Amino acid sequence: MRKEQPQRKDEPGVNLSSLRDYWNDPAGHTLSHLPQQPRRRTISPPVTPSLWKQSTLLDISSGRAASPIEKSAPPSQEPLYEQKISGSEENQLSGSNPNILRERLQRRGVSSLSDAELFSVVLEPEPGSESIGTRIRDLLDHQSLPQLLRADFGELCEQYGFGEIKATQLQAMLEIGRRLLEPDPAKYTIGSAADAALFVRAEMEFLDHEELRVLLLDTKRQVTADLLLYQGTVNSSVIRAAEIFRPAVTRKCPGIIVCHNHPTGQPDESVEDIAVTKLLLEAGKVLEIELVDHLIIGKNGRFTSLKAKLSW
Repeated sequence: MRKEQPQRKDEPGVNLSSLRDYWNDPAGHTLSHLPQQPRRRTISPPVTPSLWKQSTLLDISSGRAASPIEKSAPPSQEPLYEQKISGSEENQLSGSNPNILRERLQRRGVSSLSDAELFSVVLEPEPGSESIGTRIRDLLDHQSLPQLLRADFGELCEQYGFGEIKATQLQAMLEIGRRLLEPDPAKYTIGSAADAALFVRAEMEFLDHEELRVLLLDTKRQVTADLLLYQGTVNSSVIRAAEIFRPAVTRKCPGIIVCHNHPTGQPDESVEDIAVTKLLLEAGKVLEIELVDHLIIGKNGRFTSLKAKLSW
């Protein structure tokens, strides 16, 4: 026969009827006679967005601080090009990832891209090759867009590190942009000094040296030819009236417009400009070819009409 173990004095007996009642209705009974384990629970203080890095848990039962738990900010579900980031960060990210630029161009339009980003799209390197974003930023830090129109091929390669293919693409792109400013000479009619200035602006506004061009006009004031006759300083000691009017004489054009630029960008007339204009006026009267105007081309669409200044 099994011998019953003596009951320990510090351990209360278990009442079977109490167990049965607790089983049937646990909400209405407590087993106070059973040994209770110490309750331990932890709480965490409220975490604000600025305190994502670290929060401390408190152990209520012991009253001491638990080990810190690292928490990280939840990842954004937005595409990278939709995140609100600074302009410099956006340019840096875009310059190294052409896919982002293409997607942003499609979603927001080509005008949303900066100068550097437009260059990155056109000069995108081959997959796996080195990014040219740094070279583009260096180029634009030292050259404005008008200055790039005059950039030499060798300068792009040697000074800014572009290869021959990328330098060729860059110059071709800039030349396309410049030609977009040129009107069609076959259909262009000069009705005012502004019309003539607009006609030669694309060729003369961005030059770093002085040029003199002659527009030949027919009886309807349509441009039949645009001729470059002089490069360098335009003054009365260099220019010969015979060379200015010879193309009009050979092509039987009744009128010409003389245009020259000021590389400084200021279209103010000089004493030499006035002297040249008076010389050409007298020669035109002898040859019966009208000097319709003499224009000085400056920057940003500015020009001076010497016909308006001298009132002939």
